[in-house]
Amino acid sequence: MVLFLKIALAMALIGYVAWYLEPASLIVAAGQVGGGRLLVGGLLALVGLGVQWIKWQRVVWTKMPEASWVEGLYSLLGGAALGLVTPGRIGEVGRGVFLGRERASMTVLAGVDKLSSAVVTLGLGGIGAWMLWPGLRGWLLLGALLLVAVLWLGWRWGHEQFNAVRNITGWGSLLGLSLVFNLVFMLQFYWFFAIGSSPSGVVVMAIPVVFALKTLLPFAFMDLGIREAAAVLVFSALGLAAQPAFVASLLIFACNVLLPAGIGWLWVGGRNTGVGKRFAMMRKVAL
Repeated sequence: MVLFLKIALAMALIGYVAWYLEPASLIVAAGQVGGGRLLVGGLLALVGLGVQWIKWQRVVWTKMPEASWVEGLYSLLGGAALGLVTPGRIGEVGRGVFLGRERASMTVLAGVDKLSSAVVTLGLGGIGAWMLWPGLRGWLLLGALLLVAVLWLGWRWGHEQFNAVRNITGWGSLLGLSLVFNLVFMLQFYWFFAIGSSPSGVVVMAIPVVFALKTLLPFAFMDLGIREAAAVLVFSALGLAAQPAFVASLLIFACNVLLPAGIGWLWVGGRNTGVGKRFAMMRKVAL
């Protein structure tokens, strides 16, 4: 019953935004996305997943140097599957469950991994908003200072409390991979949006703002609804076509959230092992 309620709320938000944009215009916008664009977008999704895999594997090795690449991918996709049924995909921090050991430490590390991506997303979004809305620069600067203060306090506390965080080396490479990860998905959004149009600096700046708003509002079930609404809000405010932005956002969800999570559900849930059984129990709790 709870699952159906969550789905209903997500669908209601999507339905309202679709009604606001007029279904006929959305159908036209979706029809402009041909098979070639879908293929390239899918390839970009694989590139993004590969970057995420490399980043997570490097984090895993700080605590479990013996972990194989297959184990890293297994836990990554397992976390994606669990994240699909939790608001803001917070369930992804449960990746450590699928490694079978060092679960508490790996949960902390998974949280650090997600936090690194979120910080980069907010940073890119802040740069985009700084360029697009000069009148907001004072508020953006204040927000940046608050974010730095929170991160510093969190680091001091986490560094003292968790050996897992203390053991992480190569913070520069972690943030660098998070930057690449973000840029790949933003390029994917631009690829789906800019059909038959010339390159636009305004669109380039608007896309990270959309991703940043979604990061600031991590409440959507299945990660669905917030990014789509944010895309419509930002692109409409800039006088840009909102329908292609809405379609691009849905395709981002399908390629980067739904597909990896589906593979994870099949891989982890299909295993007749202790991990598979624990995943089934966790899935019931999440639902």
